[in-house]
Amino acid sequence: MKQVIIILLAGLFALHVSSCSDSNAKVNNPKNQASANSMGNDNIITFKVNDQLVKTTGWTISRFKLVSDSEESLNITTNMHDEKRTLNVNIIGAGPGTYVVRGNSSSGPHFYGSYYPDYMNDLAGSYSFETGSFSITEVDTVKNVLNGSFSGIVRNLRGESFNITDGKIINGRLTPGITIYD
Repeated sequence: MKQVIIILLAGLFALHVSSCSDSNAKVNNPKNQASANSMGNDNIITFKVNDQLVKTTGWTISRFKLVSDSEESLNITTNMHDEKRTLNVNIIGAGPGTYVVRGNSSSGPHFYGSYYPDYMNDLAGSYSFETGSFSITEVDTVKNVLNGSFSGIVRNLRGESFNITDGKIINGRLTPGITIYD
């Protein structure tokens, strides 16, 4: 239970920091975001929630480091202005490979994150990844593109769950540089 609360708080913090950072203000302004309907084949994120298709865009796809940790990580958040069903994922590691949800261990490459069925109207109604995998197939820091796939089971504190399947990031727009957090 304590781990679920820590993961939830870490996900909310990462989402808040990535949404409110002055250095990303221009990127994160809804007027500067392209919707999934107008993007063509760039910055698209799709997934199914209990077999219902969600098609959206990347709101924040960025690399970051904590001052206390030398390991580079990724934050991937879908566009809550484009689609109310939103994902926020932190991947501990930043290169191609498969990352899995790690139970009680926080060391080594893994991921954690949350799903929000209605981000804009119920921020407290989050579901944390309980199981799953996140495969990064390409991280191009010259073209600033990220591609990958994901799936898993998310569960809330009441024990309710959703199956997240067929997740894909197609030419996700990777924010240039690495953000350092104190």
